[in-house]
Amino acid sequence: MRRAWSWYLVVGGALLLWCLALPVGVLRAVVYEVLPVASAAAIVVGTQRWRPPQRLPWLLLAAGQLCSAGGDLAFNWLQVVLHVEPYPSVADLGYLAAYPLQAVALVLLTRGRRLDRAGRIDVALVTVAMALPLWAFLVEPTVEGGGTLLQRAADLSYPLCDLVVLALVVRLGAIAGGYNLSSRLLGLGALVLPVADLTFALFRSDGHLLVLNSACWLLAYLSWGAAGLHRSMRAVAHPDVRPDPTGRRRLGLVVVSMLVVPGMLLLEAVGATGHHLLDTALAALLIIALGATRTQFALTSALRWARRTERLRAEVEHRAAHDALTLLPNRASALELLRQAQERASRSGATTGVLVVDVDRLARVNDALGDEVGDGVLRAVARTVEDVVGPLDRVGRLGGDEFVVVVEDVEDEGALARVAERLRRFPVEAAGHALDLTCSVGVALQSAGRRAAATELLHEAVTAAARAKAAGGARTWFFDDALRTELSEQAALEDALRAGLAAGELVLHYQPVVSLQTGRTRGFEALVRWDRPGHGLVRPDEFIPVAERSDLVCDLGRWVMAQAAGQLARWRSDGTVDQDVHVAVNLSGRHLAETTLVEDVAQVLASSGLPPHLLVLEATETVVLDGPAVLPNLHAVRDLGARLSLDDYGTGYTSIEQFRTLPLDALKIDRSFLVADAPQDVALVGLMVHAAHTFGLVVVAEGVERPEQVELLRGLGCDLAQGYLFSRPVPAGEVPAALRGAVVV
Repeated sequence: MRRAWSWYLVVGGALLLWCLALPVGVLRAVVYEVLPVASAAAIVVGTQRWRPPQRLPWLLLAAGQLCSAGGDLAFNWLQVVLHVEPYPSVADLGYLAAYPLQAVALVLLTRGRRLDRAGRIDVALVTVAMALPLWAFLVEPTVEGGGTLLQRAADLSYPLCDLVVLALVVRLGAIAGGYNLSSRLLGLGALVLPVADLTFALFRSDGHLLVLNSACWLLAYLSWGAAGLHRSMRAVAHPDVRPDPTGRRRLGLVVVSMLVVPGMLLLEAVGATGHHLLDTALAALLIIALGATRTQFALTSALRWARRTERLRAEVEHRAAHDALTLLPNRASALELLRQAQERASRSGATTGVLVVDVDRLARVNDALGDEVGDGVLRAVARTVEDVVGPLDRVGRLGGDEFVVVVEDVEDEGALARVAERLRRFPVEAAGHALDLTCSVGVALQSAGRRAAATELLHEAVTAAARAKAAGGARTWFFDDALRTELSEQAALEDALRAGLAAGELVLHYQPVVSLQTGRTRGFEALVRWDRPGHGLVRPDEFIPVAERSDLVCDLGRWVMAQAAGQLARWRSDGTVDQDVHVAVNLSGRHLAETTLVEDVAQVLASSGLPPHLLVLEATETVVLDGPAVLPNLHAVRDLGARLSLDDYGTGYTSIEQFRTLPLDALKIDRSFLVADAPQDVALVGLMVHAAHTFGLVVVAEGVERPEQVELLRGLGCDLAQGYLFSRPVPAGEVPAALRGAVVV
């Protein structure tokens, strides 16, 4: 069915050519009659197949084709059978009856849609342009010639009807915003109708040239039938484009219409027409007036589109340069503002300052009150920062909960400190919630004697803000020479650690985890040490923070998991430990949030052959709750069979209720809770143990150093413990001796 219209054109075109080649007679009359009937049938079939939004207009077009077929049948009967050619005749009734049906159909196709001013002028231009030759060749000769009143009425009716149908097709294209294939075929059929009547008027006495009249009528039937059969007939009046008065097709139509006048003058010059200079002049004036108005509309429309495009471009540029939530300049724009400030400062010798404002504990606001309140907080912070800084200072958002302030012509550090002081703590209101916020503020300065890139200066302020946040928040930190030296040393330490990991300088020490009820060793915690050449054994708290500031911590975590799992598998194989002994590994927040975590754990288990439930991954409360990517990873790791433990419990802000949803198997009570012996501290530890057992978790106490702590924990129902009382962390080779010396008091 999708190709039916093309087959229709091929077969119909062949019939058209055959019909024109046949002599006047019965066979030609039969072939001639097939085309209008086939045209009506094609329109009906297309309407049933493609189901356009408006079916009535197409059925009216088919009815018009049948009227024309009736006219052809009557004409051929008179000519071929009766051998008479009266004019007008009953055949003309059929032909003329088709025009109102076609006109109504074209109007209904655009029902409910108005024609714009440019479209009305386009219709007027085409109408005037076609009216000129029709007047010259058909209307005026009819008015001035002889013949009966009925003959003259028929002669006038055809050109007027042709003009109306053609104007309505032009109107259809102007309203719809363009012509698809179906509407183009309708336009072709409408265009050849006046050509058919012109050829009939000019060559009715010449039988050879009169064949052009038949060819035009047959071509109209063929094109209108194909228009109804093609699938684009569904969208003749509703294409996917908006009307464009400045489009090439619309302007091309105007140009062609304006060329009619020179064409008529040329025909007048060669004597092909009568004397129509006055008619042509009047038409020319009207066409020029319409064309000038049309050109003005086109220019106005083009200017309007240009202004709209410019507004859209400016809006796109603004959106690309600004944060969508706070409407502040984004990171890239803030960097550009900083560069410009540095350039001005270099010429004037002034000092440029950068403040990075990092909102403290925004994750808690999001978790407790929802992201909508969190977004409101960020907008409120943006307004507050703009109100606090000076009118010449620029504020931007770096992303997340970080804002940046570029300060020009800084008087001294004290001035920046006073601004930072006002940004460290302030109240905000978001979504009906009144909150007291604190912020960590990092400050970096570029004096006249120093040259630093904008990215470097911003990085210094970000680093200072991170240092202020790590120190507890709600404070100001200046990036100074001491911090610069410290960072340089840390960078050197990171390089050395990376090289040491590759050279095998890192080792694992193992601390036993003992059952408080049986005294058996139930597991080990693997603790990494760095045997750095020339420095001796480096403690983890000296190099782990350095590793955590880079992706090196993920490489370190993979290495620790692989070494610990492989070592436990060897101990189980040689009988050093019982078969149910586990090994626990601490992983950083960065590693737990990595997309490769699950693959890393699966690879370690596969390469070591260790049963999954004997590998325990430990993470702190802050890491589990603050990292949005951590929780899905923990669920996936637990699906592999590995176990999860919440480390340093009590130092974060995990609520007991969260045990219901966190994928945990155990929790470790932080050593700080075993130091105090006050009754309320003991009661607090008992509450932790009871809550954990309620949710089916194993409880491990760390930092056990005295026998009375063992008795206390045993009485509270704690399951496991580790600490110096049982054994210090020892290298793998000393584990058998440590196991023999591990005694529960």
